Amino acid sequence: MRLTAIPVVPAADVEASLQWWTAVCGFTEIFRDTTPPRYAGIRRDGADIHLAAITDTRVAREVGDQTMLRFSVDDIDALYAEYQQRGGTIHPNGRLATKPWGTYEFSAIDPNGVCITFMADSVRSDAQTPNQQSVQRCEHGRSG
Repeated sequence: MRLTAIPVVPAADVEASLQWWTAVCGFTEIFRDTTPPRYAGIRRDGADIHLAAITDTRVAREVGDQTMLRFSVDDIDALYAEYQQRGGTIHPNGRLATKPWGTYEFSAIDPNGVCITFMADSVRSDAQTPNQQSVQRCEHGRSG
């Protein structure tokens, strides 16, 4: 038996989200319900995501602003370079670095405000648990 999870990400504009995820993040569109899409699926390597339309753009942004996705990557340096070559914008708090909690990661914000973090698939052995003041969050440039 194998158990997998597929996150469903809110989107005020599924077409714009598809464009960002495919052109900037290197995912491939797997399916869409209609054109223009209201629900679509994307995949890169073993990671699947579904994008779901939320017609009220204010609500879509509120939900997006509170949503975070983390991806474990076996070659974070290569992905970081690829993301930048594809025109991706790094979050102000999200440059590629080892964070106080031990992960080597970078972050971006998708078109709907969702914080996307790509992290190396290993954690430093000397990592310490962060306190609330040391954690920098993906909230539009604000520190948490």
